Amino acid sequence: MMRRLREVGRALKMVYAQKQYYLYSLTFAFLVFSLNPLLRNYRLLKAEFSLPLALRLIIASPMTSETLSVLMLFCLSVLSGMVLSLSLFVIKRQISQSANVGLIGTLIGIAAPACPSCALGLLGAFSVGGLLTFLPFKGKELGVLGIILLLFSLFYLSRKIETTVCSLPIKKGEER
Repeated sequence: MMRRLREVGRALKMVYAQKQYYLYSLTFAFLVFSLNPLLRNYRLLKAEFSLPLALRLIIASPMTSETLSVLMLFCLSVLSGMVLSLSLFVIKRQISQSANVGLIGTLIGIAAPACPSCALGLLGAFSVGGLLTFLPFKGKELGVLGIILLLFSLFYLSRKIETTVCSLPIKKGEER
């Protein structure tokens, strides 16, 4: 496990050595964080949209939600930004297959907001809102699942970044 954590650390150093990846991460994390209160209040925004109203909803969201919900949303947002940056880095290095894993975690994180009451409205559009009432923690499991998938993505992408050269085994009697 420690080896994997060091691998993640080295990959993050490699990615964030290029300053534009900070911008990518912060921008995407802010978008994911902002999307939650905006989706919860889409009817209000649809009725009387204004930029100041949208900003007030984003700013007030942490104060109107329970602490665990805000922490899970924050974790989902930060991890989503990091996974996006690592995915972009990997894609730029011509390994586009690894980006799909992070996309799944990010989509679950967006589709299952940290606040179960928010998820009811969003998942209701997909006719699965009633499912949350049967879950023991009333939907918080989906936020945890999103965090786990994003962490898996982070480890997976770190391995892709760290693997730069594939070594071939040497057969007996052969020289390099």
